[in-house]
Amino acid sequence: MKTQSGSGRSRVKSGCRTCKVRKIKCDEARPACNRCTSAGRVCEGYGIWGGGATVLNQHLQLGLPTGSTPCMLIPQPSASVPMASGTSEEHLVFEWFRNRAAKKLQGSLVLNFWDTLLVQASLTEPAIYHAVLALSSVHKENPTGIGIGGTSGSVPDEHEQFTLRHYVKAIRHLQPHFASNDRPSLRIALITCVVFVGLDFLRGHFRAGQLHLLKGLKIMQDVGLVSNQGDGVICWRPCLQPTDDWIVEAFSRLQLQVGLFHHTHSHDCLVILRAPEPEVPEDLIFHSFNEAWQVMTQLFSKIFYLTHQARQQIGSKPGLPPLSEQYQHIREQLSLWLNAYEQSRETLHQDASWYTDRIYSLLSAYQTMACIMVDTALRPDDETALDKHTSSFIMLIIQLAGLWSSALTSSNIQALPGHAVDMHRSILDVGWLPPLFFVATKCRVHRIRLQAVKLLEVASHREGIWDATSTARVARKIMELEEGDFYHDVGSLDDFSLTRSPAPQELLLPVLPVERRIQEAEVVLSGAPMDQIFLYCKQGQGGVVDRVLLSEYDVGSQQWTDR
Repeated sequence: MKTQSGSGRSRVKSGCRTCKVRKIKCDEARPACNRCTSAGRVCEGYGIWGGGATVLNQHLQLGLPTGSTPCMLIPQPSASVPMASGTSEEHLVFEWFRNRAAKKLQGSLVLNFWDTLLVQASLTEPAIYHAVLALSSVHKENPTGIGIGGTSGSVPDEHEQFTLRHYVKAIRHLQPHFASNDRPSLRIALITCVVFVGLDFLRGHFRAGQLHLLKGLKIMQDVGLVSNQGDGVICWRPCLQPTDDWIVEAFSRLQLQVGLFHHTHSHDCLVILRAPEPEVPEDLIFHSFNEAWQVMTQLFSKIFYLTHQARQQIGSKPGLPPLSEQYQHIREQLSLWLNAYEQSRETLHQDASWYTDRIYSLLSAYQTMACIMVDTALRPDDETALDKHTSSFIMLIIQLAGLWSSALTSSNIQALPGHAVDMHRSILDVGWLPPLFFVATKCRVHRIRLQAVKLLEVASHREGIWDATSTARVARKIMELEEGDFYHDVGSLDDFSLTRSPAPQELLLPVLPVERRIQEAEVVLSGAPMDQIFLYCKQGQGGVVDRVLLSEYDVGSQQWTDR
């Protein structure tokens, strides 16, 4: 494609690097364009999304697999590889990313974005390379030496200076890509944006991370990877390039965890839905955990959107089925998903290990939580609707306690003091924190929710926007505000093993009365890094519902101040 410049000269906007430099029309053949090869020139390819005449040689130089899929990223000529001029410290941090962080940060479910795309793109694009160094530097930090709630104005230590230096370099290298505003450049910006979101979340800059996420979603719309359907719905259609799908999937997974974080209160809806809508056939067999999780992610997005419509009391969007039909459809799909998941157990456990069992249990827990969420979606303002799902809450806490038990047997896990974060165990995908918080705040059976709170309190890692210590503090505060002295004579019933299932006699206590329950608990994480937590709720009188600040938590003093 060519556009006219102000001087009237044609300006090449696409094509291989060689043709763009020579300002001639490129036929864009892959892996090397015919215009270059027929003239005996070296085709330098199409950025990180296209070929080049030195593909095999570069793969061998960089240690990348040569038998790759057609969508494999192709590095630029070796002279432009950012690692070539890196310091020994940079090489060490990058190797940590390639061998440790890239595998750990994606969590239990392997994503091609982390496993393939990001590693290769960081070898060829300086902006991505420096963003990865900043992210890897944070992840590599000693697990007992980093926390949140830093002192304002304090001088960054050597480690923090390294992180900030490469963060600034990444931003500087992004400027030409934003200036060119072509599709390959914006793809580079999107990959870097995902890294920035992860970096912000790990460093406790939760608001900045959410802003980067929104910026990335806007760029995806500009590029045409997704389309805005209005009313908070972003439509994701299959992309011509599989790498584009990997990028959208990474953003979709990040948006899912933010959606789970805000699910307890009214907020602006933002969901990413595939089109055409994926259905779960009755004879479906999942061949990988990621395949099962992709379907579950879409079901959660539908639940979020259904809950949003119910909260707004606007009925279904024009062109959509009535809310009752949407609700019934999601329920049926969740049931079919569970059946397919159970039928796929043997396939998914081909490499039998404790880790495989853990992943299987984690997805099972999310299916249980999704069933509770959809069954109460049409009554979001009625906290008593949750009381009908005690048996599901019991199943969920058993599943989550089983995850903790398997973790104990596989490694030595110890809670860290204060707000210190175990970076080596931190991930950027969802884990067990969201369902634990859901149980702790939405189940009003004392024994069940207390076990969820206690399980949160023994964790010290992060799962994207979910910080274990902060989540535990908020969960216990909500429980204490709601229960007060209602269960003051429980005594020894509160003394139980974290891995033990609730006994029948422990479930005989009365359920918390509705008048004691907090309506729409909203958690706001403030500061960069986070130094305060604000807990809001909705209170109504005379038909007027207001947003009210209940309590404020200071990270430095580790104290709540009720309002």
